[in-house]
Amino acid sequence: MDPGSDQRRELLARVRLVVEHYERNSVAGASIMRGVRYDLAVRATDLNGDECLFPACGCNKADCSGRASCTPPDTGAWIK
Repeated sequence: MDPGSDQRRELLARVRLVVEHYERNSVAGASIMRGVRYDLAVRATDLNGDECLFPACGCNKADCSGRASCTPPDTGAWIK
């Protein structure tokens, strides 16, 4: 396993927090952040494989390998 993988997962999780903040607190947040969410999803898939649901999942790390603790995605805010 790549030793930098955990650092990249932590960075993706921090970026998701920023995205969620802008989605909640900006008038155009959801539409502006749609592209950022897509980029996060691509990066998480590259890092973890095709089964990873990040950033749509409830994982506190950008890794859905512990699927039992992975809550279903709430996509209503950013997919219209």
